[in-house]
Amino acid sequence: MKVGYQGDVGSNSEDAAKRILSRMSIDDFELVPLVSSANVMGQLKRGEIDLGVVAVKNSTGGIVRETLEVIRNENLELVNTEVLYIRHCLFKKDAQVRNAEITRVISHEQALRQCSQHLAEVVPNAVHEPIADTAIGAKYLSQGEYDDHTVVLCSRSAGDSHGLFLERENMQDDPENRTEFRMFRVPSVPTDNNQPPRLLDKIGLYAINDQGGLGYLTQGLMVAAIFIAFLGMDQLGWSRWEAATTVAGTLSVAFLFLTSSKLRNALQYRSILGYWKYFAIPEHEDDGKRDQRYETPRVVQIKEIEGKLAIRGWLCDRENIPLFKSDLTLLSPLGQRSGSLVYWYSDPTQMSREFGLNGIVALSWELEHPASKINTMSGWYMGRSTDDTGSIKYVRISEDEFNTLMKSDYL
Repeated sequence: MKVGYQGDVGSNSEDAAKRILSRMSIDDFELVPLVSSANVMGQLKRGEIDLGVVAVKNSTGGIVRETLEVIRNENLELVNTEVLYIRHCLFKKDAQVRNAEITRVISHEQALRQCSQHLAEVVPNAVHEPIADTAIGAKYLSQGEYDDHTVVLCSRSAGDSHGLFLERENMQDDPENRTEFRMFRVPSVPTDNNQPPRLLDKIGLYAINDQGGLGYLTQGLMVAAIFIAFLGMDQLGWSRWEAATTVAGTLSVAFLFLTSSKLRNALQYRSILGYWKYFAIPEHEDDGKRDQRYETPRVVQIKEIEGKLAIRGWLCDRENIPLFKSDLTLLSPLGQRSGSLVYWYSDPTQMSREFGLNGIVALSWELEHPASKINTMSGWYMGRSTDDTGSIKYVRISEDEFNTLMKSDYL
């Protein structure tokens, strides 16, 4: 198994990758340093690596923007997360150079941000120069890419492995400085609506694709019952009465079975029931707040309760407090090439006497094959109590990913 990670040998991402693999009891792997998040995602999509590890968020520096830019529009499956305490160290190439003579500090922009106050105290005359990775800075300094009046911020292991002189440990301004790393892979569930349907789904939906239950299968059984009756009269010597009762009995059983609401719902709902994650992009918020919507995964379960759709949503860092719930839905007939789902939701954290319902979501989809499973839906939402509107997208996920998202650690 090939595991690519953001950073170079000795980086915190490498440490996070090792910890996640150990926790997952994966022993047979090859770690591939890929420096940037863009490289990790690129190789993951091309199938050159099996898993990719990137830094997503820091408790001091906030979101890692380079990662956000490459994952925000990608369909990725979360495998696991790791939250590490980050300890930055300041390394020199020449121990004889005084701190007042240092002119440059090289490191990743996140590390520079996390250590800005201490850097101003320790190397007050140095300018801060961001590079792609902290460990790469240590390598370049040891190889003579920078002059002796340059220092690097990196992990202890990166500096030691390149033979640099340790000037100062624990340069981070916040002693509780932590970074969240996420491991991704290519989704195991299709993320488009172009997948051909399974035979069972195809037969089921076409058997009941009109709301009266008179689908192709029902009509075929009617013809078969009449054929059997005439065959019985001709070959077995049935009387007209025996033939009529056979036809009536057969059709009665078929109609009772195929037109029952439970069967219709069970077969039709197969295309939409399951687990989803969603992304909501507000219409009237600045870019900073929009980014927040991508930080913490939001998941949904759509299930059937007593013949009706029930929708439950969670914010993954608050898994014990549901984000919203809905038992009031409108669903267009399934088994068609396009359709829509509208639901009214209530938010337990915003419920008040004034609002029984907090908002409405309208989703739609288009399918390549009428009987296919719906794997992606998009539309808009409007929050009544929060005066919040925007666009929204649902993407189907596996039950395993749903459980992973709910149980993982996030900052």
